[in-house]
Amino acid sequence: MNTLFDVTLTEDQRNLLTAIAHPWLTTGEWPLWANVQHQHDLRGKDADVLLNSLPNVGIEGPFAASYGFVFHPRPHVSPRDRVNLTVAASLVLPEVKMATGEPFVKVLRHMIDLYIGRPIAANDVPTVMLRSTELMAEYPYIKPWFIKVVPDLLSHEPAISTGGATLGDGSWEREVTRSVMQYIGVESVEDYIAKTIKIVTANAAEITTTPVEPSEPQTFTPERAPYVDPALLDDLEKAARTSTWKLHKLIALCQELNDNYVARNPYACAALTRAVLDHIPPVFGHKDFKQVAAHHSFAVQRTDKAHAQKLTAFKDIADDALHRPISTAIPGIAMGDLPEPARLNAILQEVARLL
Repeated sequence: MNTLFDVTLTEDQRNLLTAIAHPWLTTGEWPLWANVQHQHDLRGKDADVLLNSLPNVGIEGPFAASYGFVFHPRPHVSPRDRVNLTVAASLVLPEVKMATGEPFVKVLRHMIDLYIGRPIAANDVPTVMLRSTELMAEYPYIKPWFIKVVPDLLSHEPAISTGGATLGDGSWEREVTRSVMQYIGVESVEDYIAKTIKIVTANAAEITTTPVEPSEPQTFTPERAPYVDPALLDDLEKAARTSTWKLHKLIALCQELNDNYVARNPYACAALTRAVLDHIPPVFGHKDFKQVAAHHSFAVQRTDKAHAQKLTAFKDIADDALHRPISTAIPGIAMGDLPEPARLNAILQEVARLL
């Protein structure tokens, strides 16, 4: 049943995983897919075919209902995408297990201790934070290289929910949520992977067995990618290291938007999209997004200006999600009412360019 444990990879599949792992283990950066393709083209191999041949558990669809040795942002990977290994790759690549899998479990156990030890308040739910500076002080034997990449690892593990930001000095902080409590008792990399497979398999079964409501005749179609491109989020985090603008809230809003988009929560997505649009105008030198759409000279003027104008028009739907009072009528905001992801991605790309 646990195919990730039972599978025997071909030599070509193992070479593909090694080609992804090597740049990351040496530089902390995942390779561009175009570079992986090129390496395999030179050997007469098709990297895309090999990527699609790798085993997974769960179903193709929502992030939390699928798990394999790799994570990539969309079914058909583009040359500029970065394909990431997951902790599960520790099962087939000893160098990944030693460099990342084993220290990852130590960090996870530390996150569990932080959450268990959180203070209890009668009128508040305290936020528990994992910080790189505190992690380095607590575990001086963990290599600084690994501590630097912890946020990257956490963001590609399907059963751990977390958000946060990279700060201007290169340090980072991530929220520790109740999701880590699923891993109480995990002692090894194998324990962690087995538990994650169990969680993902249960999520996939819940999705595939959920009955369709009579009023919703269309079948459920899982989202194929996060709303905000993960590579674009990486660009914003890199910009945050040198920019005088503080991007903590923007990055957190985008991460929460991605989580709610995958979970198909239309009201939260509408509110978060509106929050992003209200948050970014000062970077463009304007007070509100309507002024941005009307007056900013975009790098790709005609296309991106059209995206901005469409997003301005979305304000009415977002206002409906946020401000419509309860009544005897049933409100109707659905996932299809959200702007196409490409529109917000284009505007955030312009933000990254300006920064």
